[in-house]
Amino acid sequence: ILPAATNNPRFDKMEGNPICVQIPWDKNPEALAKWAEGRTGFPWIDAIMTQLRQEGWIHHLARHAVACFLTRGDLWISWEEGMKVFEELLLDADWSVNAGSWMWLSCSSFFQQFFHCYCPVGFGRRTDPNGD
Repeated sequence: ILPAATNNPRFDKMEGNPICVQIPWDKNPEALAKWAEGRTGFPWIDAIMTQLRQEGWIHHLARHAVACFLTRGDLWISWEEGMKVFEELLLDADWSVNAGSWMWLSCSSFFQQFFHCYCPVGFGRRTDPNGD
């Protein structure tokens, strides 16, 4: 990811980014705010976002789950919005890794297998069966 970011001044943007698929994402400020605040109504997603707000860190599979939920899985909101939230809240945020991971998990770059999505119910049950 770092070499791609180093040579691309628009790496953290969709528009004008030569390695990014131009996807017509929805603009839904209310849904974005609910996701960022952990109020989506999906317990697994909400718990992850609450942990992120409280602790500044979440497991990489949890990052995958909330990124998929925000983008291609459920809300169809741009990866750029999720990237901004992670940049603000993650203690281990790294500009290039954050932007690249969001493009990757939204299938905007590096990986375009849209059929592989994290189910916000099933993945949570498998990963945390007791809801701990």
